[in-house]
Amino acid sequence: HLALANTATKHKRESIMPSLTQKAWCLLSALSYISLANSSGDSLNVDLEVVTNVDLSNLGLEGLPVHGGRYSLTVDGSCQYTLQVEFKEHTSDNLVDTLNRESFQGDCDKVLGTFLHKHNRNWMQFKQYVKDTTGFDHMSLYPRPCGMEPLGRRQPRYDVNFYTADSHHRAMWVCRTFDRPEQCEFNQPNFLGRGHFTIPRLAFNPNIIPNTPANFTYDPDRPQALEFEGLIMTDRLRLPQVPADMTAPEIEMSAYDGDTVSFRVVVPYKLVTGDKGGTYQGTTEYEYQNMIQLPSKWSVAYDASTGQISVTVKGKGKLCGAEFDQAKQAQESG
Repeated sequence: HLALANTATKHKRESIMPSLTQKAWCLLSALSYISLANSSGDSLNVDLEVVTNVDLSNLGLEGLPVHGGRYSLTVDGSCQYTLQVEFKEHTSDNLVDTLNRESFQGDCDKVLGTFLHKHNRNWMQFKQYVKDTTGFDHMSLYPRPCGMEPLGRRQPRYDVNFYTADSHHRAMWVCRTFDRPEQCEFNQPNFLGRGHFTIPRLAFNPNIIPNTPANFTYDPDRPQALEFEGLIMTDRLRLPQVPADMTAPEIEMSAYDGDTVSFRVVVPYKLVTGDKGGTYQGTTEYEYQNMIQLPSKWSVAYDASTGQISVTVKGKGKLCGAEFDQAKQAQESG
């Protein structure tokens, strides 16, 4: 699907779905399913190509208004960018730091706590100079009152996601869902749903997923793909077995249609609430990286005096110096 600079590191798309379908079925599925894209066009070509007509309401509340969301981007003399997103907790997050919300028990029982498992989607569009510099088009904020699988990550948490895919295309990543919290069924009837289960693979080493850290992969027994997010990948050798094991934020990534499409910081709510502040940080290295702008460092900070939560990613920028300054000034003042 993508060709790296070194031809020895080519990688390809691989579907992890149980079966493949013919191209004719893909076209029929597209025709029957395209209405979910909510485009104003009246033909298949228009629906697929005029992405600016796509309804973005699928992505949730835009701008993080109830969370006081904002972002900032700077670039230093070595062309290293620092992208920071700030927000505050809101009552609609429905987050509580209690044992009764852990491991899908108590309030988070899948039957009794159905409403707590609903996806609470919020997102913020970045300006073009941010994408040109960092590779990230927008971000999303998911308050998760019960958390998500697997194991110790089933606890109240925030998921802060940075997307390399543009928002109009991500709004079309629909799928047929099941379970609580909702995730994509493993068998999908159309190409949009199947995109969640198509991942990049190295041609000469199918055990490696390019542009992800070492040991990052999906759950082979129960792959977790989320509508509008893609297939979730993480280091399965270092999973917290119980919620108490998760003493710092952790990293996940996601893939859609054969591309790595997001970098996400999973923030346990217990670390960003109460009267005690804190700072957490980490570094990230990737296998067979050709997405050069992916973050090499990340950090999370909580200011207990103001309730401000900040998530910061750092990496190598594509725009820097006078070119960055001019683009930022023109777009921020425009």
